[in-house]
Amino acid sequence: MDITALDGRGYAKFVIAGTYFLKKYRSVLNDLNVFPVPDGDTGTNMYLTVRSAALEAGKCRSANLAEVAAAAAQGSLMGARGNSGVIISQMLRGFAHHVRHRSEIDTFTLATGMREAVAAAKAALLKPVEGTILSVANAAAESAYHLALHERDFYRLSNGALRAAFDALERTPEQLPVLKEAGVVDAGGAGFVYFLEGILRFLPDVKVRTTAFPRRPIRAAVFTAAQIVGENKFCTEFIVERATCEVSTLRDALQNRGDSLIVAGAQPTLKVHIHTGKPEAVQAIASKYGTLTRLKVDNMEQQHNVLVVDKPAKTFSVIAVVPGLGFDRIARELGAEETVLSKGNPSVRNLLLAVNKCLSNHIFLFTNDSNVTLAANEVTKLTDKRVDVIPTRDMVGGIAGLLEFRGREQAPEVDEVIRASERPSGGSVFLAGKDATLGGTTVVRGKPAASYRSRLFAGSTVAEVAKSLVAAMSAGAPGLLTFYYGGSQKERDAQRLGEELRTAFPDFDVEYYFGGQKNEEYVVSFDE
Repeated sequence: MDITALDGRGYAKFVIAGTYFLKKYRSVLNDLNVFPVPDGDTGTNMYLTVRSAALEAGKCRSANLAEVAAAAAQGSLMGARGNSGVIISQMLRGFAHHVRHRSEIDTFTLATGMREAVAAAKAALLKPVEGTILSVANAAAESAYHLALHERDFYRLSNGALRAAFDALERTPEQLPVLKEAGVVDAGGAGFVYFLEGILRFLPDVKVRTTAFPRRPIRAAVFTAAQIVGENKFCTEFIVERATCEVSTLRDALQNRGDSLIVAGAQPTLKVHIHTGKPEAVQAIASKYGTLTRLKVDNMEQQHNVLVVDKPAKTFSVIAVVPGLGFDRIARELGAEETVLSKGNPSVRNLLLAVNKCLSNHIFLFTNDSNVTLAANEVTKLTDKRVDVIPTRDMVGGIAGLLEFRGREQAPEVDEVIRASERPSGGSVFLAGKDATLGGTTVVRGKPAASYRSRLFAGSTVAEVAKSLVAAMSAGAPGLLTFYYGGSQKERDAQRLGEELRTAFPDFDVEYYFGGQKNEEYVVSFDE
């Protein structure tokens, strides 16, 4: 069903949904931050800003759009932190101004409101810079405007704006040399993309709750010695309440007192953000125009030194090829620095890109599929880094091998990892792609089947073949049985199968997790 109108309740949901994604990925944004200074808190600042907007919008969500938008704008202004946070607050303020007489809007008004939001953000800056959140937001607004000329559905409009924003984000390293030097995209722009995606993912009938866009290098990878803070090392922020001047007057008074100056809001409440070497002098000037509240002064030099000087705790990096989003999450939780999603077999280029992203010069590459091993071996010839290929046949072996790295700061021996990966038995349950006979067992296309060590199992139900598989894998000996659901299986199916397996094998410890693999209903692991 098309969504063709946005009211106050819907707008509040949009802001709350975007806030959720910024909360979820704020550490990723912190790791990206290098512009305007590498202080490593962009994600936190943006999240806290929109959180204030979401809280205020939520309080009056049953009101009309104009009231909710105004509340969100005021909340974001009062909670704004950092460059990107203040810019976001100005965008919300510009949008609120655009819809100030509306109880609900269509896609065209949303698009023109996005344009006004960008204009308001630019007006708050003394020197707008391309390659930042402004470029990304502007791309989204322009895409939305052109789509809205013929598109009435908010979902399709939002999707188009999101894609345009992401394309603009990918161009930011070409617009700002400091980003290209560090090998990252703009953190504020990435935050804007996450915010838009949060909105899109929470529209009705959209089930995905994890970002479609890749995570970026972790913090220690993105700073270089050339990125220095300079003399204006104090990030200074405050609110001027009961202000007696306009934005332009206060901006003119402060513009020679530092850099990254933003003066936002309107009488009687102004928000100031500036990087300065003399925060007391800035406060003294601003206090002539009103009462200062919510004062915050951070020493960015200390923040930057911590980020740059601290070395990675580990002397190695781990890459895992994974067949699904669930396995991606599991691999990262077990210490994989990079993952390569195997939709089909990943190319040598895909694997080499992952190697180049890693912090360390010593890398362990888990193939987790026998078809990936040859490509992985080619990667070792194309890089100056030491790449030890761990030729695991499946994710069962991959997870067992990854467990060997937990708690280690020094790299284990390759043979030790391989032995650990070979300890558990791995099998799979799937729907047969064609009629086949192997070892006297016949499977029928579209019917449940299972495989283990070149053996084939057939049955009328998934549970039946799973029990046959487990019996063969365990040979009657109790142990830990873990299965990962994917394919057409849902969590309720995995829960039901787990109960049946516990009944059939009462001496086993049975666990299940989301794997997300496309071609198998279950990946099964057994370890004595």
